[in-house]
Amino acid sequence: MSGVLTYLTQTQITANDPTITGKVLSRPALYASDGAGLLWVVDVDIGNGQILRNVAIPRNNRDLIYADAGNAVTLERTANGFYQIVGLAPEMPGTYTLVEIDLGDYSFGAPVDLTIESRVLTLEELSIYGTFGIIPFGAIGIFQGGTLLEITS
Repeated sequence: MSGVLTYLTQTQITANDPTITGKVLSRPALYASDGAGLLWVVDVDIGNGQILRNVAIPRNNRDLIYADAGNAVTLERTANGFYQIVGLAPEMPGTYTLVEIDLGDYSFGAPVDLTIESRVLTLEELSIYGTFGIIPFGAIGIFQGGTLLEITS
């Protein structure tokens, strides 16, 4: 039961944090609308396997040129409760490794890598994950612990 309480407490802390850092997972795309026009958006990894989808990059923000896959960014909560990118972050979210511990016999389980990473797929990976030409050249692969989660272009 204490594990559930820990997750609930961490969720409350995260929910009340007005500024967080993250790592951009996708290229900027004109996607979301604020009612007045289209906004540039990206997907952002904020750690612990949590991915925020369609995070807005405010208009007239020169940080759009830096908000590309793999870059660290600072996010700030807006008045309506959504996060938006406000600039570059001084540090990138680190790696996340889970190690199970059995308190009965004090043994350790195998480490599990939960780090989310995004990078441009190599030519070899383009041929492994799909027929060359179906996945566009320059596509970005999102990996968790070395396992492919999705491909974006």
